[in-house]
Amino acid sequence: MSTTMNGTRDGGAAMPDRAPAAPRCAALIGPYGTGKTSLLEAMLWISGTTARLGRVSDGSARGDAWPEARGQISGGLTLNTARIDYLGERWTILDCPGAADCRQDMRDVLSVADVAVVVCEPDPARVEALAPIFALLERTRMPHMVFINKVDTLSVRVAEILDALQSVSRRPLVLREVPIREHGPGGGERVVGHVDLASERAYRYRPGSASEVVRLPASLSAREQDARRVMLETLADFDDVLLEQLLDETQPPRAEIYQDLGREFGREHIVPVFFGTALEGFGVRRLMKALRHETPDVTVTACRQGILAPGEMMADGARAGGESAAAGAAGAEAPVRGVDDGRMRARVFKILHLPHLGRVGLARVWSGTVAEGCDFAGQRLGQTGMLDGPALIRRSDPAVAGEVVVLPRLETVPPGVLVDATGILDEPDDRRHVQAPAPIAAVTLVASRAADETKLGAALSRLVEEDPSYRIDPRPETSETVLMGQGERHLALAVERLRLRFGIEVEARPPKIAFRETLRRPAGARGRHKRQSGGHGQFADVSIEVVPLDRGEGFHFEDRTVGGSVPRNYVPAVEAGIRDALTTGPLGFPVVDVAVALLDGQHHAVDSSDMAFRTAARQAMADALAEGDPVLLEPLRPVKVTAPGTATARMHAVLQAARGQIMGLEAVAQPVGWDRIEALVPDVELPRLIIDLAAATQGLAEITAGDPRLQEAPGKLGERLARTHAA
Repeated sequence: MSTTMNGTRDGGAAMPDRAPAAPRCAALIGPYGTGKTSLLEAMLWISGTTARLGRVSDGSARGDAWPEARGQISGGLTLNTARIDYLGERWTILDCPGAADCRQDMRDVLSVADVAVVVCEPDPARVEALAPIFALLERTRMPHMVFINKVDTLSVRVAEILDALQSVSRRPLVLREVPIREHGPGGGERVVGHVDLASERAYRYRPGSASEVVRLPASLSAREQDARRVMLETLADFDDVLLEQLLDETQPPRAEIYQDLGREFGREHIVPVFFGTALEGFGVRRLMKALRHETPDVTVTACRQGILAPGEMMADGARAGGESAAAGAAGAEAPVRGVDDGRMRARVFKILHLPHLGRVGLARVWSGTVAEGCDFAGQRLGQTGMLDGPALIRRSDPAVAGEVVVLPRLETVPPGVLVDATGILDEPDDRRHVQAPAPIAAVTLVASRAADETKLGAALSRLVEEDPSYRIDPRPETSETVLMGQGERHLALAVERLRLRFGIEVEARPPKIAFRETLRRPAGARGRHKRQSGGHGQFADVSIEVVPLDRGEGFHFEDRTVGGSVPRNYVPAVEAGIRDALTTGPLGFPVVDVAVALLDGQHHAVDSSDMAFRTAARQAMADALAEGDPVLLEPLRPVKVTAPGTATARMHAVLQAARGQIMGLEAVAQPVGWDRIEALVPDVELPRLIIDLAAATQGLAEITAGDPRLQEAPGKLGERLARTHAA
């Protein structure tokens, strides 16, 4: 059977070809393990960019080529970039990390992509993991398609998967294909092809080649007609002309169906759903052709994001990719293009710090061109290029509107900004940091070599610039440098990057807990310091009273002496001695929330000194603290845990086991079907809590924590904590 370039294989025959569109950018997103990198490999192979279909399992994949992704912490952690040319059009494909605690790259990429492909598995039980992703897509107004991968393992009806997906998506899902199943050698069914619902053509998968057009199986005809009717009825919700045709039982022309699909996709009304097996390349051509014909043009995306001013209204019925077409439903709105006036505009959406390349910027060009030697935000560019994993491929041609360009040694320009040739056009994109969830997991990093201690701070600052979901948390009270992140793997990735990119070996330790202590009741004490050693001696005598304060009031000092029993010039030394005693109380921790009054004292005209009064005050304060019924204060943080409602009872139990004080429970609007529990949780319990919540929610729990507050540790537990953690 003969084919043409615009495609009669994998469902492309009914789509009329057109002039090539400007370069576009697609993001591959989804949970870890769904096969996003395998999909990228299939796209590279099908486009002719690679000569063979690479596989992650045998190390032949171009994706996940970063050294840290092939180390002990495995994949799902790094951003993979690729450029492909498909049917005369150029694409940048950005394969985003799928690990739940390493998704800042996904947030950055969605700020510049034209379209997202959500990759999932054919298992309704795992759909809950997609809820946060769909919620983010909704917030960012990102046009997106769904690719159900691994249909070779399909064990349920597609309708069941579609229903499960619809439960986490606010936009209606539109199934674009139905599977062709056959009984396998073992007696079970297997998917061997699909029927395209728009073209009504059937395709059979062929290993190592494009799918073959076959006759529609008679046994599938009724199911195909039902699925096609549902697709058209969904489109008719947004198109009055199509609705009238359906009511009149008139079959709309295929060209109009494709126009409707492209238009409603570009208007963010629908979510097309495709399926296949990326590992074999099955179904991927059909997905790529849908992307080619339906993905909005770069100027449409730039207009949606407010980067380009609204200009031309796309002809109604035109596919979102940018071609002209006959009008469909008269007067219906269509995606609005922005006006490209030729002036260079680009968004720097990510910064990387790479060996031999320095500070590298990744930028999407919205208008004009970017080339070696041109001005970029007031800086003269050296070479420009593309990333193939961690390697730079130098460009000789200018990057035009729509392309992603890599800018080595890009100095001063922060991530998230929109720039032109002369400078920065807006402030750093606050959305990048707002979207970054507050980190909760923490680790203390200690340089293994003394020579690296001074370099560690600068290296950590560079990691935070790359990924703002990290945070450096200096803790002078424990003399530690603490790195906070989204989870154990996220922090392990930071340790690996410090080693591989900056040559810094570090030891990771659990952070010390910032316990404090205070008094339960008032106490008084007298301190007397007297020493004779020949010549001038040392003498001071002070009487003090210590009173506990409310939590958070800190330390207050008051001089109540009368008659000059303690000369005023020695009062500051008394306060200094009291502060000395507060650094380590009877339980071994700093003392807080006390008021100390200097009541009386004695001095000697010759032997008294600042040092003598400081020593006497320190002794008096130590005695008063021991007499005041000292109590341990432990830091508690307000924690918010968001997870599927099906896991709420388990979350509640885990929080209680971690001595969490439940403060509230509510259903959240997004993600759909999720609940949020608010609680106060002791810092000492947080590491175990993060692990237990991950187990209780299948790794789906989103945890944020606020600033700590101090609260008295209960009875015997406080004594045990004091013995365990005191220095």
